[in-house]
Amino acid sequence: MTDQKPKAFDFGDAPEPPSDPVDRPAGPRAFDFGDEHDDPAAPDRNGPPRALSFDDVPAVPATSAVTRKTVARPLFDSEDHPAVRDALATVHAEYPNVFAHSEQRLAILFRRILPVRLALVTEWAEAPLMEQAALLQPITELVLKFTQMGVPALLEVALETTKGAPSMFGRLFRRPTTPAEYRPVLTSSRTQLMQLMADSEVAMRNLEESAKGLGLHLLVLAVVSTLVEDAPDAALRDALVQRRTLIQQAVRQAELSVLQMKQVRQQAADLIGQVSSFLAVTLPAVEMAQAQSGAR
Repeated sequence: MTDQKPKAFDFGDAPEPPSDPVDRPAGPRAFDFGDEHDDPAAPDRNGPPRALSFDDVPAVPATSAVTRKTVARPLFDSEDHPAVRDALATVHAEYPNVFAHSEQRLAILFRRILPVRLALVTEWAEAPLMEQAALLQPITELVLKFTQMGVPALLEVALETTKGAPSMFGRLFRRPTTPAEYRPVLTSSRTQLMQLMADSEVAMRNLEESAKGLGLHLLVLAVVSTLVEDAPDAALRDALVQRRTLIQQAVRQAELSVLQMKQVRQQAADLIGQVSSFLAVTLPAVEMAQAQSGAR
């Protein structure tokens, strides 16, 4: 019985695997159920086996989160961008009144200048500056026109003729004049003064609106300057200082011009009242007195 042969189909204990690993083919094992989920990118099972490689990363679907994060989009395309929001928050904290009335305009301006670049700063507010220069011209012309009219001196001379008979010296060396002779010229002067009032109101309104726009550009530069105050680009910092100074001067010029025009308008309004009084009250009274004197 010692030479008994093993039976066919002997399913006894399987031999232990050798201690040294045995080189196996690189292809997939048959009936490998190691992965419980199906791989959508698995190779065709009818084709030849392909060596496993962990270097091949499956393609990321187009709708994945990775793709959404890397899609290129315009920078600062809306006020929702963090930099624009931060700038608007600064204005809201430091200039609440301006923010309340001009939030949308400020958002548009911040979207134009951010991110800050030297080329943007050197041309900042160029169009509003040129517009204001054009709007200053009508103010200058109206002030000059008022001065050339000389209504105060004309009115003074007209009033002199109502003070009684001229002296002996006046009768010898000057042709006597009557108050009625000044009626046409003073009537024309009053019409011109009233037209100046109407024209100056429009000119002032346009200039004040332009100066307000420049003020917003200046405010934007002030906020932007705080963002780059520690930047290493000295040329950019210098350009910001120069541009802010230029716009400040332009705004100040507009304010002075508006103030001057207001003073002229006040004088014109006073003169209109005086001329109207001369034509409607003083002159008729003088003519009535002269008529009564001649009837005697």
